[in-house]
Amino acid sequence: MKNLLYIGIIFLLVGCTDHKKEGSELFESGQYEKALFHFEKVLNLEPRNAMMHYNAARCYEELGSYDEAILHYDKSLESQNDLIISYLGRGRSYYKKDDYKSAVIDFKNTLMIDKNNEDALYYGALSYMKDSIYYKSQDAFTTLLELNPDHYKARFNRGVLYAIQANTLFALSDFSNLIRNKKFLKNAHYNRGIVYQYNNNHDWAVRDFTKAIELGYKNESIFTKRAESYLYLKESELACQDYKKLAAMNPEAAQKYIRENCQGILN
Repeated sequence: MKNLLYIGIIFLLVGCTDHKKEGSELFESGQYEKALFHFEKVLNLEPRNAMMHYNAARCYEELGSYDEAILHYDKSLESQNDLIISYLGRGRSYYKKDDYKSAVIDFKNTLMIDKNNEDALYYGALSYMKDSIYYKSQDAFTTLLELNPDHYKARFNRGVLYAIQANTLFALSDFSNLIRNKKFLKNAHYNRGIVYQYNNNHDWAVRDFTKAIELGYKNESIFTKRAESYLYLKESELACQDYKKLAAMNPEAAQKYIRENCQGILN
């Protein structure tokens, strides 16, 4: 009888190990539903396994099921209350479901354990930014960039934040830094163009908008904005060519601009 029990325990342990390995491999290959099946098999046998709850939460997060993800992050932290990756994951999930205040709490919890955690600083800054608490967002981005000047996502978003606040000098500095380092090029050129346009520096705005378009940034907004700068520079024909491109994307939006600015120019 003891031998049978021993064999049964060995079988269960081997089964758990197989499910953990299979689940991890499936997750790494992006097969989140299949990975979740294996992680939940382990949780049936080890319901307080903090890492398995974390793994299940990551699957739910990747599948966009944020409430279920948060539930598993909760259980992970109930079993191990200093598990940084679960605070980060739960914070991300709150962020993705637009609950920025709850997200900030988790990122603060992470920073209490690891004050230099770059992910917590970055997502905390984004959460403050989304919640329009700009001074805290700016402080978090700046702290992160002091720790890691090459965190280009933080630099880009701080540039956007500066632009929102009409702090054009610092916005231009961040976007120019990205362009020099060849990071987020089309977005950096587009956003720097907006700042130049705000400063009535339309020649430079046109250059940046054009470069962004060459790099593949082609949407309604960029053709509308470049046309605005062309009109300011009295380049009506070029402006109307942009409105023509806009018309191919959104005829209704373009019609008003064409009617007001392009009579006798476009055939």
